[in-house]
Amino acid sequence: MQEQQRASKSKAKGQKNVQNRKWTKMTGDLKMMKSEKSQGKKLKAMDQIKNDLTHQLADLRLPQVIIPKFSIQSAEVRARMFIQISDGSVGYSVDKPILSGIHFSLLAGERIALMGENGSGKSTFIKAILGDESIDKIGAWYTLKREGIGYLDQHYRTLDLLKSVLETMSEIVPHWSYSEIRNHLNDFLFRKNEEVTAQVKALSGGEKVRLSLAQIVAKTPQLLILDEITNNLDLETKAHVIQVLQCYPGAMMIVSHEMEFLKEIGCQEASVEQWRS
Repeated sequence: MQEQQRASKSKAKGQKNVQNRKWTKMTGDLKMMKSEKSQGKKLKAMDQIKNDLTHQLADLRLPQVIIPKFSIQSAEVRARMFIQISDGSVGYSVDKPILSGIHFSLLAGERIALMGENGSGKSTFIKAILGDESIDKIGAWYTLKREGIGYLDQHYRTLDLLKSVLETMSEIVPHWSYSEIRNHLNDFLFRKNEEVTAQVKALSGGEKVRLSLAQIVAKTPQLLILDEITNNLDLETKAHVIQVLQCYPGAMMIVSHEMEFLKEIGCQEASVEQWRS
């Protein structure tokens, strides 16, 4: 706009100089041609800058946000014991326990991060809580039934690789209509037809996490267990995980070494090192 105003003023001044006979018509025409040529170069340069900026803006986008809609009822999150273990031990052999002398409890609404070095027995402890038959355990154990627990591990073993995204959700909530499932998947950023019909094996790690979270939110278990879920996640997907977990109304047990992540979702620390055999 400034260049157009400058050129317009220059042209008007040149015409006035010709009219006032300060310039001959030939001189005025020459100066006008020179001015228009100069203006053309400037406008061309500005057009190039404008095009470059337009391309840059096209590549920019606001981060997508997940706003979960949990279905859990308030009566299901009242204060009660979800896990209570007294003088327990776990391992792959009764004679050689990995952890022993376990005294542990988890109330509804509590968020606990299991801490310990790699190989310290955190995953074994979680498998025992989930009722894995390969784990031997002794002591007094009370845990929620398996259907009340949502489990999500870093390898996404809860997903069938040969099923589509739509089929995966349909199995979780068979009573939902097609439009209800599509709306739910839309909340977890599966919006295009090709995204919804894609097989799980073709999904990226971040997409598998979002699909796993969509499953959990649809059923909203009373207890959520996550085993190293943030491993190998990009920043955007990790932000999605945090968004969902911050809203989650149930109890939570998490294995993670990322202190900032645990802080953001409000977890208290519990070390398994004290139970090492």
